Amino acid sequence: MNWGLITSLILNLVFLMIIFVQSNKINVLREENKKSLPNEKNDELMAVANKKLKTLGTIKTIKFLREEKGMSMVDPKQLVDALYD
Repeated sequence: MNWGLITSLILNLVFLMIIFVQSNKINVLREENKKSLPNEKNDELMAVANKKLKTLGTIKTIKFLREEKGMSMVDPKQLVDALYD
């Protein structure tokens, strides 16, 4: 019997289980985050983003939206891109 192979398979299974559990925890936290964040109207958010974009620039606006409004990485980038169009 090749004990190295068996050990490797067991470790791989353990790591896959850990990844699966962590992925589920992340999804639960995302859902809780969506529920706990105040729903700000899109027009108000666009106005704040537009004001910050004029004063701070693109990257700092995205950073502001992420930190102050609790947005993900993609959402503020899409919002800023939409303001440019």
